[in-house]
Amino acid sequence: MGKLIFISDCVKDELKTILKDWLVMYADKLKSKSVFELAEIKPNRFILKIDKNIDDTDFFYLVNYFAFPVGFEKTFEVAGYATASKNKKILNKNIYVFNNQQDTESDNVWITTEDNETYKFDFAGKLTKISENNYQYIKPYIDDSSVSYEQIAVNKKELLEEAEKVEKEKEERRLKIRFKIISILLFIGISVVFLIKQIISFTNYHQLILIFTMLISLWFLMDYKIFHSARRILICVLLSLLLIALGVNTKDSFLAAAATFPLSLIIAIWITDKFFGIKLDKIMGAMDNRQKYGKKGNLYGFFVIALFALSALISAVVFSPILKYIIALQSS
Repeated sequence: MGKLIFISDCVKDELKTILKDWLVMYADKLKSKSVFELAEIKPNRFILKIDKNIDDTDFFYLVNYFAFPVGFEKTFEVAGYATASKNKKILNKNIYVFNNQQDTESDNVWITTEDNETYKFDFAGKLTKISENNYQYIKPYIDDSSVSYEQIAVNKKELLEEAEKVEKEKEERRLKIRFKIISILLFIGISVVFLIKQIISFTNYHQLILIFTMLISLWFLMDYKIFHSARRILICVLLSLLLIALGVNTKDSFLAAAATFPLSLIIAIWITDKFFGIKLDKIMGAMDNRQKYGKKGNLYGFFVIALFALSALISAVVFSPILKYIIALQSS
């Protein structure tokens, strides 16, 4: 017996959407080409023949996903059938796979073998035999002679591209939320320190400027994809200018110059992107995946060091003289 899934109380478009969503999530585990077969055996009741290369564990995940699909406001009645080929406890046995309605956890499936032994498979990979309340194996019946199957061919390359697109969209949503929170906190923090300095004198003022400089610079580098948006770049520039104003307020030329580093880093990133034609996300991607990129990862690491050096040079050569002149005017 091959791997089969019966799905009730759904329409064909819903079923195809759920299958595609699951395939996108598991695209990297699929063979280059996979084939699924779909047929409606009763109104709103379908059977799905699963590609032979889907192993037992992924089949269990798929049964569970059809029951509790992401993005749907309803659940579905699902039953899976297969001949177990992986776990020694149920090896070569015909199995009935289902979601136990009395089990409040959703990250597992229940399995009843043809000899009526029941197991619980959790998604940590543990198969546990249930000693009580065993369920009855329900034998599937299909009259293939009266069923017309629709083939659903799957292209792994297309799925990987879709998976990459989905991941980028998720990452962008996370980036937006993170950017909003961090930028608001930094704007408030710098403004509060500036206002307090106008009212009282406190000894940690200089250290706070250096801390803000370090935090903002590290944020810019680690969350480098914020610079893919012109609006976010503008906000980063305004934040950097506010920090510079805080530095100038100390009337200390060194601190004022140090506070320009985040703005210099923005300029250095812009120069890197525009004139060298090397996208920063490619550079940082190589740094984050050194095993994958090998020696290139180290090369890109040196490039990031050069990026910091260029930022320091801009601060020292361009901004420092200007700020020294401004501070001298304030003091005269």
